[in-house]
Amino acid sequence: MTEPVSGEDQDYQQAWVVEPFLEIHTGPSSSYPVFYIAEKGETIFLMKRRVDWYKIRLLNGKEGWAYQREIEKTLLASGYRKRFTERMYDDFIAGKTEMGWGAGTFGGDQTLYIRLNYRLTDHLAVEGNTGFASGDLGSTQLYHGDIVVTLWKSWWLSFVGTLGGGFVHVTPTSLLVNITAGTFPEAHAGVGLTIPFFRNLVVRGDFRNFTLFMSPKRTREFQEYSMGLSFLF
Repeated sequence: MTEPVSGEDQDYQQAWVVEPFLEIHTGPSSSYPVFYIAEKGETIFLMKRRVDWYKIRLLNGKEGWAYQREIEKTLLASGYRKRFTERMYDDFIAGKTEMGWGAGTFGGDQTLYIRLNYRLTDHLAVEGNTGFASGDLGSTQLYHGDIVVTLWKSWWLSFVGTLGGGFVHVTPTSLLVNITAGTFPEAHAGVGLTIPFFRNLVVRGDFRNFTLFMSPKRTREFQEYSMGLSFLF
């Protein structure tokens, strides 16, 4: 099955047609006409995915689109057919914007958060977070931005590192509570993981260590643990 591969094609996932034929459309929909029929044993390269369609390139340089159910019938270079879990990962790496929500703990208090993430490259993203933590002694609002770096990834799991800063607003429940009220700058670092869950949904878990600058000579540290879902688009 091996055939000469150009340097440009080496950047894409290689597969072979194992059914009698594979219909190649001019666009990512069945409404686009079929302009080429790839025959059994022919090499194709998977370039990118748009919803349920893959853009592919042939050895002769022609490019077109094939339906995902047909792509499932092709054979990858590993000798296996393309799996559903890999398709979920394709969605994961294709989505540049991530919007998520979840829950966890901040300094032992229960917290809820929402997150907006934009991926600049395959390994680098910027992210904004806002959260609200509530406990017996007071409430805390968190506003921070992060640089998110992908440290390691596979088709089913990715590890990330986070580094950022922002502000934390603390409100005691009573004047008798020994908690300093106010808005304080903070810096933090952490690690996290993401797991493709279903189509454009991923599960994400994070740990962050926060340092609050209460005054020029006083700091406090808090740990945050969170878990939630994110939608990619």
